Amino acid sequence: MQRKQPRYEEGIEYWECPACKRWLPRSSFYSDKRTWNRIKSQCRNCHIRTAIRTRDKDNTNRIRRESMRRTRAKEPEKYRERERIAAKRRPKDIRYYARLYLKSALKGGIISKPERCSKCGLIKKLTAHHKDYMKPLEVEWLCYECHRNK
Repeated sequence: MQRKQPRYEEGIEYWECPACKRWLPRSSFYSDKRTWNRIKSQCRNCHIRTAIRTRDKDNTNRIRRESMRRTRAKEPEKYRERERIAAKRRPKDIRYYARLYLKSALKGGIISKPERCSKCGLIKKLTAHHKDYMKPLEVEWLCYECHRNK
């Protein structure tokens, strides 16, 4: 692969920004000790725009979730095994026993899971939200989005 070369005009060194395709003087780029020409590939303005776009927390979280979902879909057994190992190592606390008691109550028919989220009212896959782990059967049934926002 051939390296990009600068263009010289009136003794000033110009480099092309791959994002905006403009030729700009060397001073329009951030320095970077790791590259062969000692400057970042993008100009300062494009670098700032990229940083602001990726700094959006909601968008970043959404992108990470989608990426993780795709990765898990490709190799489900790998992640199931990781979760099994992590669950065994995890210390058992009151939350663990509350969830275990709730799970056995669901299987035994003592308590039933509704179809709709108690917060948004949509029919989705639901999870139990405990307000007090000392009362394991008093739960609020929420979809994943509502539970994440609690």
